[in-house]
Amino acid sequence: MSDQSLPLSVQIVCELLFVNHLARDKLSKVLPDGMELSHFLVLLHIAKLEEETGPAKLAEAFNVTRGAMSNTLSRLERQNFITVRPDPLDARRKFIGLSKVGRDSLDLVFGGIRPAFDPILDSKEPNILGSSLELLADLRVGLESMRG
Repeated sequence: MSDQSLPLSVQIVCELLFVNHLARDKLSKVLPDGMELSHFLVLLHIAKLEEETGPAKLAEAFNVTRGAMSNTLSRLERQNFITVRPDPLDARRKFIGLSKVGRDSLDLVFGGIRPAFDPILDSKEPNILGSSLELLADLRVGLESMRG
């Protein structure tokens, strides 16, 4: 069965899955000691928020249990990748932020993957890259809205 005989949506999903697999492989090779891919993704999410967030919101964003997220956050805190501070209004709540070590680690990872991605992306027209990024963002938002 050739790719062209598949519906476009299936072809796109297949390409995304292959790119995901290859990108994860590249990322895993440049992660700092002690950091797992799941840790990197949590740090990246916190960095994109540009503000502190709570463990429950992170668990919801990653579609995992609060216990699983608590375990991940404990590991990240032990390695000084994140800051955790109590909510002054409610001692049961915590605020999670990215530490300097976490930010520096993200920069290290970004620097490590750029050699694999930049030559490919630099060969494309900026308008194609912008449209591609918009499409990927739309797919992400659409899939997030279908989570249940």
